[in-house]
Amino acid sequence: MLFYSCSNDYNEVIKDVSFETLPEQRAENIEIVRTDSGKVIGKIFAPVLERYSQEENPYELFPEGMKVVTYQKYPKINSSIVCKYAYHDVKTQKWEARDNVVAVNIDGDTLKTEQMFWDLKIEKIYSDKYVNITTKDEIIYGNGFIANQDFTNWKITNVKGTIYLDE
Repeated sequence: MLFYSCSNDYNEVIKDVSFETLPEQRAENIEIVRTDSGKVIGKIFAPVLERYSQEENPYELFPEGMKVVTYQKYPKINSSIVCKYAYHDVKTQKWEARDNVVAVNIDGDTLKTEQMFWDLKIEKIYSDKYVNITTKDEIIYGNGFIANQDFTNWKITNVKGTIYLDE
């Protein structure tokens, strides 16, 4: 014999919900277009975007990941970043990408890491975690890197691996 019980009393149900932890906005299957002087310079694609703008430090979450694409001249892709989770601090304009982060530049150089930061104010991407960069000729890995935001000029810190030099 089974017995089930539930409460339909609003006050009983609502006491277990914390409205401080809920986003003010939630959108699904989003595409954000970034422009400069009417020209498309970038796009963000994500399955879910949550905005927390009432916080002292407003932020945006992409809990199911995102893809960022920058354009040299639309629609020619300059670079892209894909990750499974992202956080954007609205005040500081800093981004954090986590979980299977992959960045690709216009030359096809591919960076893989588990965590990467993107600072829009200084236009740099960087990490202190393990990184693997694959180019046409080599695979380089190490702990940490810094690059310009389109990932065309990069430097790995604590380099490991085989690097081929022209003589």
